[in-house]
Amino acid sequence: MTTSSPFVVIAALLVGIVIGSLVAMLLASRIVARERIRAGALEGLNEALRRDNEAIRQQGGDARSLDDLLRPVRDGLDSLRTATDAARLVRSQADAILATQITAVQERYQSLEAATTQLASALARGQTRGQWGEMQLEGLLAHAGMLEGVHFRRQDTRGGRPDAAGDRVVRPDVVIVLPGGGEVLVDAKFPFDAYWAAAGADDPVQRDALLAKHAADVLARARELSAKGYSDGHASPDFVVMFLPLESLLSAALESDGLLLERTFERRVVLATPTTMLALLRTIGFGYQRQLMAENAEEIKRAAAEMLARLSTLVEHLATVRKGLDQAVRGYNGFVGSFDSQAMRQARRLSELGVTSPRSLEAPESLDAPLRTSDPAALR
Repeated sequence: MTTSSPFVVIAALLVGIVIGSLVAMLLASRIVARERIRAGALEGLNEALRRDNEAIRQQGGDARSLDDLLRPVRDGLDSLRTATDAARLVRSQADAILATQITAVQERYQSLEAATTQLASALARGQTRGQWGEMQLEGLLAHAGMLEGVHFRRQDTRGGRPDAAGDRVVRPDVVIVLPGGGEVLVDAKFPFDAYWAAAGADDPVQRDALLAKHAADVLARARELSAKGYSDGHASPDFVVMFLPLESLLSAALESDGLLLERTFERRVVLATPTTMLALLRTIGFGYQRQLMAENAEEIKRAAAEMLARLSTLVEHLATVRKGLDQAVRGYNGFVGSFDSQAMRQARRLSELGVTSPRSLEAPESLDAPLRTSDPAALR
């Protein structure tokens, strides 16, 4: 026992070492396995993180690509927003201007309505109607360049046919003097009541009836003018002009009575609106221009004849002057010849005898230039 104890101890030690090595190896293998598991987990986590990072990177690229694609859309939306704001501002300004204009139009319409009412009430009176017609006629006369007292007269009293009371005095509103003599008589009183009532009628039947009455009133006024005999016994055309200051007064009457013009012509009355009246006045004004040109031509002819007569007198005086000049030249040449033969010869003799003079004495030259005569061909 004693001799083998060291071996036992050694064997025990070896067994302990082997067991410790096995335990250590076992522990090491477990640690290695655990580390491998941990390393695998870490590697898996790393791979997952790499995939996540790649996904995030891809999403960022896609986001940038989407941002690049949406940038024009965003710029367009910004421009559209700016344009919308500007349009909204312009529309607000336009609405304000339109509101102001609508208010002004309403005020003008109210003023026009009031003025129309006043005009209608004024035209309801016959005297006022006549004055307004005369004003419109005078405006046309002024537009045609005619002067009162020269080309036309107002309220010119004259004799006509006797009326029921035996009065023969008639007074046309305007008398237009024709160039070269003659007159055109114009009356500016016109019917208006039925026409104005028809203009405000809503019922077509009532409107037609009022227009028929208006045409009858126009024809009745033409009968009155025909009965007065304005143009009897005067140097005027065989008609009198009935002036209607509104074009619609005649058109409305013709709408109801298509034979109205013929019926008034039969009574020697001509219906004239501002358009036809202005044409008539312009025609008369053209006649005055032609007359003035003819008068100017006669005046020019008389002035030319007088000028020729005065030229004849000047020619006679010029002939007298020429005759005097010719006699003066002959006398001058005779004087020079006598001076040369008498005075100069004696002066040379004195000089030869020794008589001296502070100034030399020279004889004047004779005039040899002939006087010019007129060319008979120029007179022809």
